[in-house]
Amino acid sequence: MAQELKDTTSRIYQNAPAGLNAEYIITVGDICTIKINEQIRMPDLSIIDFKTKRDSSLSSEQRSIMDQIGEKIVKVNNNAGTISDELWNAIEAAISDNVKTRIVVEGEEDLATLAAISLANLGAKVIYGMPDKGMVVVDVNQRSKKRANSFLERMLVK
Repeated sequence: MAQELKDTTSRIYQNAPAGLNAEYIITVGDICTIKINEQIRMPDLSIIDFKTKRDSSLSSEQRSIMDQIGEKIVKVNNNAGTISDELWNAIEAAISDNVKTRIVVEGEEDLATLAAISLANLGAKVIYGMPDKGMVVVDVNQRSKKRANSFLERMLVK
């Protein structure tokens, strides 16, 4: 499913889209979190791993900016190619408690986008980074939830 997940018909932005306005914004990925924070506002929920791509750490300047994002910090473990119960539960709790939260993932945060879309309320925006391309803005609606849930069902290990 890796290629399917990378395929998007959505526009890819280099910077935060002008006029981006949502009651609830979730960012997945370090660079898009920093850009949304600087260009729009602090995300309501950000999910990061202090890396750009798989193995490049943030610069000290980027890390300093990241340290200012979120009123509540939650640390979770999540292996590459998975969504751990710990990550899922942290996303669910952050959405319901209405405190600007930064989830710091030890491991990999890429698939958190699917959980965020699945768990977010209708009308939210989920913004995720695409390495070397930019960021994608997903309007959380019935269609995007159905697509995310379809991927999640196919990934489920029983």
